[in-house]
Amino acid sequence: MSSLSKDGLIAELGTLVMRWQDATQRHDEAVGARWRLNASERLCLSFLMQGPQTASAIAAETRLTPAAVTALVDRLAERGFVRRRPDPGDRRKVMVEAGDAAMALVAEAYQPLQQAGEAMLARYSEAELAAFRRILLDSIAVQEQMTGALTSGQ
Repeated sequence: MSSLSKDGLIAELGTLVMRWQDATQRHDEAVGARWRLNASERLCLSFLMQGPQTASAIAAETRLTPAAVTALVDRLAERGFVRRRPDPGDRRKVMVEAGDAAMALVAEAYQPLQQAGEAMLARYSEAELAAFRRILLDSIAVQEQMTGALTSGQ
């Protein structure tokens, strides 16, 4: 057990979360520098790891205009990070999916991070992991709420 009070632990956790966010951002920036990808391109590729997406879904996720998304997808497709394919449900639509270069990037930059994280998490009990999961889900909800407040001008 920690010798800190509950209030002290909460304050320390707040600082640690900021450090974790900074470390994540530094990692993503290093990925961007190594693969010559800007923040919007990295965000797009991350979104595509969920599966093929429409250009409008990419625009919503990246907060870019449709014209900017077209240019972004063109740049990424030229480098093999994405490919376009017809939507199997509506051949008039085009889906964008991760390409071979994106999969290679994930294998080199993110799979080792995932494996190290899994090894670290394996040290904890199921109860601790369940509590951590709840904390992360609650933290995401708070972050999204605060981001919404900032972007809506409140």
